Amino acid sequence: MAEIKVKTGTGEYTVHIGQGVVEGVLAEDVARLRPRTIMLVSHPDIYEMYGGRLRDVLQGGEAGRVRPCHFLFPQGEENKSLKTLEDGYNALLATGVNREDLLVAFGGGVVGDLAGFMAATYMRGMPFLQVPTTLMAMVDSSIGGKVGVDMPGAKNMVGAFHQPLGVYSDVSFLRTLPERELRSGLVEVAKYGFLYDQGLLKVLEGWKGLPGEQDDITEVIAACAGHKARVVGADERDTRGERAMLNYGHTFGHALEAACGYGTLRHGEAVAVGMLMAARLAELMGFSGEGLGAYHRRVLLPILGGGARDIAPEREAVISAMRADKKKGEKLRFVLLEGLQAPFLADAVDMGAVEAAVDETLDTLRRADPCL
Repeated sequence: MAEIKVKTGTGEYTVHIGQGVVEGVLAEDVARLRPRTIMLVSHPDIYEMYGGRLRDVLQGGEAGRVRPCHFLFPQGEENKSLKTLEDGYNALLATGVNREDLLVAFGGGVVGDLAGFMAATYMRGMPFLQVPTTLMAMVDSSIGGKVGVDMPGAKNMVGAFHQPLGVYSDVSFLRTLPERELRSGLVEVAKYGFLYDQGLLKVLEGWKGLPGEQDDITEVIAACAGHKARVVGADERDTRGERAMLNYGHTFGHALEAACGYGTLRHGEAVAVGMLMAARLAELMGFSGEGLGAYHRRVLLPILGGGARDIAPEREAVISAMRADKKKGEKLRFVLLEGLQAPFLADAVDMGAVEAAVDETLDTLRRADPCL
């Protein structure tokens, strides 16, 4: 098992990664916290597969000591909404949950974001734990306390910073993930590689299968979690610029999700295409050498697989969604690379180059070999 410490201005917690984390350290931590009620937030299919296992752990083996209950909502980014959030608040109220109880986010990034925001805002804040079940959530979204919901056409527009008490990444959950979800998670691994860690990129290039088939997946998740912990510790609330680097590919990616309609693309798929666009923009603006885009294609197109050809929104829809997603005044902000592991923030970019990067990348995807 690997353990990564996350130290922020509001507290410290541990990310636990490995086989058997749920029955081991999670069970111990819940017994130590001694909540009266635990609200488990998840999706119906995840709960059907693993709900019984997790309920047994959360009850602590002492009948009547802990009262577990659950709030379930349908899968899909389109359900990370104010309506679902209101339903969650009503479930908390109906169950009598208070600030001395515990909320557990059990699922992927959508569950973690929405459940975390519920915890941040219900009764002005209650404690919660992250138990991620997807590779995407294990390597990135479960760590760092960014929580929130989407507005129509604008991703994560309503949110807060609310750190969990702990993160419990049991890699046994990855065995039942659909291939598309595993590929989506690999995109976040690639992101950390492009930003900080050439070793991760070499691992990705050397893999012949998917994460569930790899013996070293715990080490890969731990490496990504370590990078995330370091950045969050330096810039917890995204005010100094360090944490903004983690949005590499996301300015384009969020716009792609909105342009295609939430739920059409996995978050990782959109970010992968977003990084391809960002690499091409860096080349067009003269910030990087011409080889950057080609290397991104070499790493990312095999991860996307044949599904890459299905990503084909119109350029104007992408640009329009990008403008709606601004969170820093009137300027669009991009994370770009001068080279591998050399990111920087670009607030002033030529919109003609942005449009060209979108067009060229979408054209590349349409022509991509479906056998990749």
